Amino acid sequence: MFGKLRLVASVHIMRRLFFILSFSFLTAAFIIIAPVSVLAVTVGPAKMEYRVDPGAVVENTIILINDSGAKQTLWPAFEKFTEVNGEKKFRPAEPTELANWIKLPESVTLEPAEQKRIPFTIEIPQKAPPGGHFAVIWWGTAPPQGPGQVSIVTRAGILVYLQVSGQVNESAEVLRFSAEGKRFFWGKMPESFVVSFRNSGNTYQKPQGEILIKNIFKGKIVDFGVNDVNVIFLPDTEANLRIAKKFNKPPFAFGLYKAELVLRWGEKPESIKKSIWFFVFPWKQALGGIIALAILFFGLKKGIRKYNQWIIKKARESGI
Repeated sequence: MFGKLRLVASVHIMRRLFFILSFSFLTAAFIIIAPVSVLAVTVGPAKMEYRVDPGAVVENTIILINDSGAKQTLWPAFEKFTEVNGEKKFRPAEPTELANWIKLPESVTLEPAEQKRIPFTIEIPQKAPPGGHFAVIWWGTAPPQGPGQVSIVTRAGILVYLQVSGQVNESAEVLRFSAEGKRFFWGKMPESFVVSFRNSGNTYQKPQGEILIKNIFKGKIVDFGVNDVNVIFLPDTEANLRIAKKFNKPPFAFGLYKAELVLRWGEKPESIKKSIWFFVFPWKQALGGIIALAILFFGLKKGIRKYNQWIIKKARESGI
């Protein structure tokens, strides 16, 4: 009797547990499968650069695209930014003069999948300090909550680089130029170089140039592009420049070579040249050649010996 009661109770508990698990699974599946309206926005261009005189007015447009399936209202906000080790750092707590010069609508409303061109102006004061001025224009899905602050669900930014003419300091230097690894002897033509650049002026710089590799007769072997992606250096920043890869497989090289860096930046433009020497000894190919010669030598020696033995044998058989 008691055994039957325990069995009935167990079956009842199992049924309830199965029902709870099934309901939980269906609920989770519904949550995963059910469509969710995601707020998203695309802005363009990603970066804007201007070189202007004090008192000038810049007029342009910004493109806003509503990538979501819901109507969105977007608000602009401004932040100062700098660069640390090549990475941009946004500083919402620090004021930026450029933000006060940019004129934009207080908000923009977009229908689902709608695209709009938004006019804007930058009014540079007559007494604007010469040099570089930088700001990011954020477009967010919630209004700004205070100076340099924005409470948002989604945001997308446009970087603005503005250089005001005047007594501009375009001081910069190359801190390091070397083949990666700092070696003098190489088993093949090096294809990785390090160029560390520092901008110590008061405006932004976009250094560009090339690395020329020459033999001892000053004949050019190959050249590498430096900063072909147009990385911008803000004042008081330093980082390594990107070196474009020139070949998938280094060409055969042997002997002494010179790598010459030619780098340019600024309005003038300023330029600098640095050079390093290195020696290429393709030991793998050399070792393979030595092994091949050894095999050929010993094979030839053995062949000559066998040939002599065959001549002697024939002579004996002929009674000579």
